[in-house]
Amino acid sequence: MKRIENRTNRQVTYSKRRQGLMKKTKELAILCDAQIGLIIFSGTGKLHTYPESSNSSLEQTIQRYLNVQGIQLPVQDNREELFSELQALREAIHNAEQSIRNYLGEDLGPLPLEYLHKHEQKLESSLNVIRVRKNQLMQQQMENLRRKEQLLQTDNGNMYHWLMGGGQLQEQQQQQLMGQMPFIYGEDQPSSSTVLQLE
Repeated sequence: MKRIENRTNRQVTYSKRRQGLMKKTKELAILCDAQIGLIIFSGTGKLHTYPESSNSSLEQTIQRYLNVQGIQLPVQDNREELFSELQALREAIHNAEQSIRNYLGEDLGPLPLEYLHKHEQKLESSLNVIRVRKNQLMQQQMENLRRKEQLLQTDNGNMYHWLMGGGQLQEQQQQQLMGQMPFIYGEDQPSSSTVLQLE
C-alpha cells in the first residue's frame, strides 16, 4: 500500500473512505454503546469530526481520554500579565490625553519651566513644518493658476484668429457670390449685349 500520486484520484478515494469510516464509527457507537471521538484532517487541512453535531461530546471524550491516561494540560493563568498590560494602556492613554490638553494650552500651571521650554520648541518645530507645507501648497496653486491663465490666453488668441479668419472668408465668399449672380440669375443685366451673345 502506498500513497496515491494522482491528486484527483486521491481526493476521490479520501472522500469515499472518510464517509465509510464515519458510517462504521457511528454504527459502532450506537450498536455497542461506545463513546467514540474521531478527528480527521484532510490533505488540504479540512477538519472532519465525529460526532459532528455536538462538539461538547467530542470534548468530553478527549477529556476522558486525558483523565484515563493521567495527562494534565498546562493551564495558563495570564491574568496578571493582562492586568499589567491594561494598566500600561491606561497610563499611555492618560499621558496622551494630558499631552493633547497641554498642546491646547490647558493644565499648564503645574508644569515645570524645562517642560514648558521643550513644549514651546516642539510647537515651533510643528509650526515650521506647517508653514513649509503651506508654502508648498500655495506655490502649487499659483503654478496651477498660471497654467490656467496661459491656457485661457491661448484659447482666447485662437478664438480671435478663428473669428477674424472666418470673417474674411465670409467676405470673400460673398464677393464671389455677388460676382457670379448676373451669370446665374440674369436679373441685373443692364446691357443687351449679353442677351445678344446668349442668342
